[in-house]
Amino acid sequence: MNKTTKIALAAGALALAGAAGFATFAAAGHGKGGWRQASAGHHWRGHHGRGHRIERMLERFDADKDGKLTQKELDEGRTGLLGRHDADKDGKLSLAEFEKLWLEVMRKRLVRGFQRLDADGDTEVTLDEFLKPFAHLVERMDGNEDGAIGRDDRKRHQGRHRGGNDERMHRRGSYGPDRG
Repeated sequence: MNKTTKIALAAGALALAGAAGFATFAAAGHGKGGWRQASAGHHWRGHHGRGHRIERMLERFDADKDGKLTQKELDEGRTGLLGRHDADKDGKLSLAEFEKLWLEVMRKRLVRGFQRLDADGDTEVTLDEFLKPFAHLVERMDGNEDGAIGRDDRKRHQGRHRGGNDERMHRRGSYGPDRG
């Protein structure tokens, strides 16, 4: 495989990772907790945490379906996953092989992220649906009220959402039934 092909594959994989990452980011912003929680130092995962990851691992790797995951089940499941995507059977994954594995593993999250953006359920994401989750993000995170988000706002924003009194957010009406 020549250098140009490798670069093209890497760029494609990064583009797919970015798209799925955005879908995951977008998915974190809906439901309990909303964008405020997702942007408040919670690693962009919204209300999903360790319990959600455990559920996904049980679903994928609990071979005997006893509701528990042993290291042996995890290792065997991941070995099988690698084996299914090792097209040339050399015991290693190339970037192209890994891309297929990654897409298989991330497909459900990608679809969920798309569905959360597709507010009217018509299987298409319009510009309005695409922009809506970010509609007031700058306003909510702008700690110094200069109309933009900068590095200095990050510290102020994190402090407010870690138990601090945020009178300005209440004055603006940024807290509401759907925002915590």
